[in-house]
Amino acid sequence: MKSIWLRLFALVLALGLLTGCGASPTAEPDDAPTKDSAAEKVPTESTEDSDDVQQELAEDEIPDIAVVEETEATLYLPNDNADGFETVTETVKANPQGLVDALIAHDALPEGVTVNEFRMEDNGTETTEGEGDDATVSYTPGDSQIFLDVSQAFGDAAASTGTAGETMLLGSLVNTMLTCYNAETLTLTVDGAVLETGHNVYDTPFTLMELE
Repeated sequence: MKSIWLRLFALVLALGLLTGCGASPTAEPDDAPTKDSAAEKVPTESTEDSDDVQQELAEDEIPDIAVVEETEATLYLPNDNADGFETVTETVKANPQGLVDALIAHDALPEGVTVNEFRMEDNGTETTEGEGDDATVSYTPGDSQIFLDVSQAFGDAAASTGTAGETMLLGSLVNTMLTCYNAETLTLTVDGAVLETGHNVYDTPFTLMELE
């Protein structure tokens, strides 16, 4: 009887030892990265950075519209006797201010003259023939007209010189513009007002000024 109890005790002890040696589940370290934290640490490009890159690429593709092309132009300059004009052909910036600057460089216009406004119009006419769906419209080209407004520096110079000097100023500007833009007439204003000097009021369009 005693031996039976000893065997039972030994069996219970053996089972206890086996249970204690069983592989316990490995505890996850506190600092082990979880799926969520790992995802958070993956570097991603922010929307703002992406927008900046796209904007830079777009800007690289946009041509610089501020670059002014150049062209050959005929400039009308006063002769030595101030009774006629000489012409020279030069490469200038292809805009009205470029022509003015070229005339200033030759002392044909005073320093400080700037172009406030420049526009061209065609006084052509439209003619409609027929009615309804059968109507046809034809266009007859007219004269090309320049409307030019310049700064007060031009008006001051014209008003402070004699008749010959005034004619030279006007002729250099008017003839150069008309020739360059192949126009028939030019309406000139100074800071939006009609040009008035001590010799004349210039309230009608100019044509090419040819001195006899």
